[in-house]
Amino acid sequence: MTARDNPFAPGRLRRVLGFDPVLAGTTWELLESRWRKLGCRGAVTGHRGSGKTSLLDAWAERFDEAPLRLFFNDRHRDFDAADRAVLASCAGKVLFIDGENHLPWLRRRELRRALQAAAGVLVARHGRGGWPELIRLRSSPVLAAILLKRASPEWAGRFLPEVESRWQTNRGNLRELLLGCYDDLTAAKKTFEKI
Repeated sequence: MTARDNPFAPGRLRRVLGFDPVLAGTTWELLESRWRKLGCRGAVTGHRGSGKTSLLDAWAERFDEAPLRLFFNDRHRDFDAADRAVLASCAGKVLFIDGENHLPWLRRRELRRALQAAAGVLVARHGRGGWPELIRLRSSPVLAAILLKRASPEWAGRFLPEVESRWQTNRGNLRELLLGCYDDLTAAKKTFEKI
């Protein structure tokens, strides 16, 4: 099976799965209403691989004018020139920030000051960190099974019997669980080719 044909290829999963608020026990209307009640400021929280980035991606598509975006992680823990340009232009605009918790304390403080003029802010982070919590995303073996079936009904049966152990092995990280399925199908293809 080529990477292109692998039903668990990351690019394909982004297109096929997206974020479904029903699986988080809510609706877009409820999320949007709560965000407005919070003054258009809030945090999407959850552990690694729980769907925070997927929520931001899907929500961004619901805006007439796409929100500005910033992304931070273990390798990108400070503002670069592009980040500073976004912050300089955020007045009156909506800004989505993924991984804000990776910034050092002083940078988070600087970020908060820059965001005062923004029309709205939604951050994705592991914990609240002083932001009002809009929603906390949680993964479970049941959710993993649903995503496997949605991602690939024809291959899900191969992985469903071990979904709970895969979920535990990946410490609830749904992204890593699905990447493991991708790797297993790729390895199975290589084994089959050797025979």
